[in-house]
Amino acid sequence: MMNKILKVTGFLALLMITSAAMAADSHNHPQGGQGYTSLDPAVPRLVENDARHEVVELFWYGCSHCFDFEPHIKKWKQEKAEDINFVRVPAIFNARWEQHARAYYALEIMDQLEQGHELLFSGIHEQGRGLHDLDSMARFLAANDIDEAKFRENFASFAVETKINRAKQLIRQYQVTGVPAVIVDGEYKTSASEAGGYEQLVGIINELTAKNSE
Repeated sequence: MMNKILKVTGFLALLMITSAAMAADSHNHPQGGQGYTSLDPAVPRLVENDARHEVVELFWYGCSHCFDFEPHIKKWKQEKAEDINFVRVPAIFNARWEQHARAYYALEIMDQLEQGHELLFSGIHEQGRGLHDLDSMARFLAANDIDEAKFRENFASFAVETKINRAKQLIRQYQVTGVPAVIVDGEYKTSASEAGGYEQLVGIINELTAKNSE
C-alpha cells in the first residue's frame, strides 16, 4: 500500500514539474512555441512615426546567413503593408563587426545606404573581397562611385559614434546572440534558426505583425 502511495505521489510531482516547464516554455513562445520568443522587458520602438508596426533586422556584412537572407527580407520589404516601418541595425559583437557598423552608418549619413549596403554584401560574399577595415572599404566603395573622402570623414564622426553606442545598447536590450535576427514591435524576437528557415522567418514576421493588429 505504501509503495502504491509513493508511486502516485512521485507521478503527481513529475506531472507538476512537467506542467511548470510547459508553462515557462509557453511564456517564451507565446503562440504554441513556434518560431519566436518574447522580449521581457519590451523595447521601445526606434522610430517615432505613424506606422502601426516596427520590424527591426539585425545583421552583419560578414555573415553568410545574413547575405542569404537579404533577398528574402528585400522582397518582404517591397511587399509589406504600409503601416509597417522597417529598420536595419548592424549588430556589434566585437571590433571587427564594429567596423562594418561604422560603414553602415557612414553610408546612411551620406544618403547612399541602399547602394552601399548592396555593394558591401556583394563585395564580401560574391567577389570574395576582404572588406574588414576602413581603408579596404573606402577604396572599394570609391571604385563604385561613393565619395571616399566623405566616407572616411563620416566613418570617424561623432554622429556615427553616437549611432554605434546606440547599436551596442540595442544588442543587449534585444537579447540577441546571433544574426540575422528580427525584432517585431519591440516585443518579439525571431531568427531563421528559430523559425526553421528564411521563408518561414518571413512568415513569422507576417504572423506577428498580424497578431499585433488584432
